[in-house]
Amino acid sequence: MNAFATATRPENLTESDGAAEGSEGWRCGNIAEARERLAAAIQLSPDNGELPLALGHVEMSLGNYEAALGAYASAALLLPKAAQAHSSLAQACQKLGRSAQAARAALRAVSLDPADIAAHKVLARIHLEAGQHEAAAKACKLILRRDARDADARQMMAEAKAQEAKLAENLLREPPLAPPRAVPPKMSSRRVQTDRRTEKAIP
Repeated sequence: MNAFATATRPENLTESDGAAEGSEGWRCGNIAEARERLAAAIQLSPDNGELPLALGHVEMSLGNYEAALGAYASAALLLPKAAQAHSSLAQACQKLGRSAQAARAALRAVSLDPADIAAHKVLARIHLEAGQHEAAAKACKLILRRDARDADARQMMAEAKAQEAKLAENLLREPPLAPPRAVPPKMSSRRVQTDRRTEKAIP
């Protein structure tokens, strides 16, 4: 991929980026202008999946998650084998509370690139929200192996440990299960019939 797709992750996009890399054409000091240029470029090159991917990054940086979702969905269709397109789509879905769709996109990204950090972060957050602290911790460990100082992964790992501790505390507070009550032996139907005859014979 070229600079359209690789240099514009939402966390790296700032209004001053264009001053340092103005040669990239679409980048400029004004994010709104960058969005307009990308939209125009998409009209001219509708088959270039890197353009909607870059547009999605711009929309994410502006907090326009619905618009980012649409752009990333287009990028994922045009770049089906690009892990970044799917992990970006997962991030937008997560921002909009669409956990199931986010999980599918993140898993697709990981299947294409097991080292896709953004996808692992999405999965870790989904596991945490579902109370699956072990799965969340596993995803965080994969991230921290590559970058031990990753702030997001460290925070989610702490949340996973807190969930685990809370679960252990709740288990200790639960009262022990009462022993099962003894069930009297079941009388045979023949004995019941005999007992009934005996009762009728007594005056």
